[in-house]
Amino acid sequence: MPIVFDNVSYTYSPKSSFRKEALKEVSLTIEDGDFFGIIGHTGSGKSTLVSHINGLTKLQSGKLTVGEFDLSRRKIKYKQLRAYAGMVFQYPEHQLFDESVAKDVGFGPRNLKLDKDEIDKRVRRAIELVGLDYKEIADKSPFDISGGQKRRVALAGVIAMEPKVLILDEPTAGLDPSGKKEIMALINNLKKTCPTIIMVSHNMDEIAANCNRIAVLNGGRLEYVLPPKELFRNYDRLKELRLDVPSATKVAGMLADKGWDIDRGIYCMGELADRIASEVKGKEI
Repeated sequence: MPIVFDNVSYTYSPKSSFRKEALKEVSLTIEDGDFFGIIGHTGSGKSTLVSHINGLTKLQSGKLTVGEFDLSRRKIKYKQLRAYAGMVFQYPEHQLFDESVAKDVGFGPRNLKLDKDEIDKRVRRAIELVGLDYKEIADKSPFDISGGQKRRVALAGVIAMEPKVLILDEPTAGLDPSGKKEIMALINNLKKTCPTIIMVSHNMDEIAANCNRIAVLNGGRLEYVLPPKELFRNYDRLKELRLDVPSATKVAGMLADKGWDIDRGIYCMGELADRIASEVKGKEI
């Protein structure tokens, strides 16, 4: 079932001098199976938007449904909602706290009051799904493992809840290029068990390469919801919004400005290389 925002607005500290409108009449549908990207400059409302989905930010106005959960109602089963829509925060490794990796990963399932056998099964499966060796790491302290392993363990803690929706806030922040590549490969692999993924990121190459649709927020308002190729054709408007574009789009734009017959919406280096090869074929360089 989809996630539907219907005219959702949200204001921080509404009755004080620090009043700030974070979301303004946002209407948006995220379909089952989407790998959905959300971009916008700092303070545009991205984190406020996604934190509504699992109830960390409570609905103030408008309507919101997340699968079978109607967040417009007064009584909401938040434990079940957060099992359905799991959220991985930026730098999730900072949230590790238990004495062993297995206990940390099992925290969510224990909160759901599952029986021990089911908890143990979910913990093992989640640890293995994020590419770690259960026997090797389960009994280790989460504070005695590498930074990359910590991020995987934090992700496993959400996966152990068996969510249908996975929300990722800057999942590769602070990682080196190799670490970024590994985490994105892992996330794409998780789509087999978690069909809908929502990713907030400033990394346009990652957004473009992975997302089938992308929402752009500007000052709390929804500016665009488009597939990557259509979105990045709006190169000039994105620059006005202080947003970057994928590396391939930058090069395509520069070549188009010089008269090359190249689509400004190209966002994949492979496609760009093919188009350049086609353009120069038979010409003297």
